[in-house]
Amino acid sequence: MEKFALVGGIIITPFREVKDGIIIIEGDKISELGKAGDFKLPDNIKKVNVSGKIICPGFVDLLVHGGSGFGFADDKIDSIEKVANYFLQHGSTSMLASLFAKPEKLLLKDLRRLADYIESHPGSNIRGIHMEGPYLNKQLKGAMNANYLWQPTVQSWNKLWDASKGYIKIMTIAPELPGASLVMRAAAQQGVVLSIGHSMATYDEVEVAIDNGAAHVTHIFNAMSPFHHREPGIILSSLLRNELKIELIADTMHVHPAVMELLLKLKGANGIILVSDSIRAGGMHEGEYEFADQKVYMKAKKAYLADGTLAGSTLTLNMAVKNMVETANAKLTDAVRMSSLNGAKVIDLEHKKGILAVGKDADIVILNSEYEVEATILGGELIYKKT
Repeated sequence: MEKFALVGGIIITPFREVKDGIIIIEGDKISELGKAGDFKLPDNIKKVNVSGKIICPGFVDLLVHGGSGFGFADDKIDSIEKVANYFLQHGSTSMLASLFAKPEKLLLKDLRRLADYIESHPGSNIRGIHMEGPYLNKQLKGAMNANYLWQPTVQSWNKLWDASKGYIKIMTIAPELPGASLVMRAAAQQGVVLSIGHSMATYDEVEVAIDNGAAHVTHIFNAMSPFHHREPGIILSSLLRNELKIELIADTMHVHPAVMELLLKLKGANGIILVSDSIRAGGMHEGEYEFADQKVYMKAKKAYLADGTLAGSTLTLNMAVKNMVETANAKLTDAVRMSSLNGAKVIDLEHKKGILAVGKDADIVILNSEYEVEATILGGELIYKKT
C-alpha cells in the first residue's frame, strides 16, 4: 500500500486553516493530518513539498453538462471520459453528469449510456446523474429547447429512472406543472434529491413542493421568476426556508458579486453549493458551439444563445472559489466548503468526501495562490499534475 505525505501546505479542512500542515495518505485514505510540529514523519516515507500551496478537499460539482469541447449528452462513450478528465484537471474529484431534455428515445439512450459508464468505472469522479428536466416550465426554459420539454407523468418518470439504473441523484423540476407533484413523490421515494428550477412557482407552491420532497434549488436567480415583494416566489422561498439548499454559479455573470455576497450573508455558507453548470464550451476558444440542438456562442468566457440568453457557463470550481473570495468577500474556508462538503452532503457522500480528516477518502486538490490547480489526487492516486 503506497504511503506518502503532503508537507508544508495550508490545509483547508474546510472548517479551519491548518498552516504548515501535513497530510499522510495511505492507500486511498487519509491516515494522519495535523501541524508539522505535532508529529514526526517516518524516515522512509515519501515527502511531497507543498509549501505555500492551498490544500483542500476535492471539489464536488453537482451540475456539469460538459467541457473541453465535449458533453455528457454526446452520442459517444469517449465524451464522458474526456469531460471527466477535464474536470479532474480543475479539481473536481466528484461530480454529477448532467443531462438536458430531449425526445424520449434519445434521452433514455443518454441515461443508459451514462449509467453503464458509471457502473463500469467505479473509480471515476462521476458519482451519478443530475437530470435537469425534462419537466420544466417553457416560460422559463433558459437555454433548454422548449420543443423537448415533457409533461410530468409518473409513467414517463419510471422510464427515466429505469434507464438510469438508479443513478439519477438530483432532478431539476418545475413543481407548478400539472402532474409534477406526483412525479416528485415517486422520485423522492426512490431517494432522488428534487431541485426546483426553470420554474415560475409561487411561494405557496414552493411550500407544497418542499412537502413533496424538494430540498434544493437549481442555479439561484437564473431561470426563475424575479424577486417581487408582493408576489414572492422561489427566490424568497430559497432565502427563508432552511429546508432548501441553493446552487450558485459564481462566475460573476450569472449573479452579480454583490448579490453573491448578499446570498452568503442571508443563507450562510452551509446553505450554498457552488456549481459550474459548465457546457462543452468550457475550457475552449471563443466561437460557436451547441446545446440542446441550439447554437451557442462563447465570448469572453460567456456562453449565450443567439437571443442573448445565458447558456450554462465555462466555469470550474477552483475559479468559483476564487470569485467568492475575491469578489464576494467570502472566507476561504467558507468558499471551499461551498465547493466541496456541501455538495457531498446533498448526495450522501459527506462521511467520506468533501472534508480532510483521518479516515476520509484521499480526494485532494492542491491550489496555488491564484487558485490554479497544481495537482489533483483521487482516491490516494496523483491523477493530475500541472506541467
